[in-house]
Amino acid sequence: MTQHWAFFKEGDHSFGIFYPRHYIIAGYRTLADAEAAEAAFRKEGFPPEDVRAATGEFVIGQLEAHHGQSWLERMEARLVEFAGTETGYLREDADLARDGGAFLFAYAPDDARLNQARRVFAQHSPAYARRYLPIAIERIVENAHAP
Repeated sequence: MTQHWAFFKEGDHSFGIFYPRHYIIAGYRTLADAEAAEAAFRKEGFPPEDVRAATGEFVIGQLEAHHGQSWLERMEARLVEFAGTETGYLREDADLARDGGAFLFAYAPDDARLNQARRVFAQHSPAYARRYLPIAIERIVENAHAP
């Protein structure tokens, strides 16, 4: 069954797909890099309860898993996949996790928090970062460490 992480203030799924509304997800090559970014977010003023690093294994195996969905949840997920972007992002996350990567989650419900996040990313550059808005996903950092 899909695990719901109490860390997310506004829930972590929409239409059966992992979708943590108002959160930034940043992918890092190592857990140490994600944890360094987490410390920098706190130094930048993010409360400890609003930022968290996690292993790729946890994110893919627990948060983004689709085990035990009902028929309706599977249909909703297929609709979202048909519409597009979330599925590509899930694949991007899975690829990073398979390569030993880790993730950072930061609650950014407004532009002030987004600007703070951009300052951290300038010093602790992720492979990618995106913010989940109510009706769109905003790319913040794209392919920073592309081969």
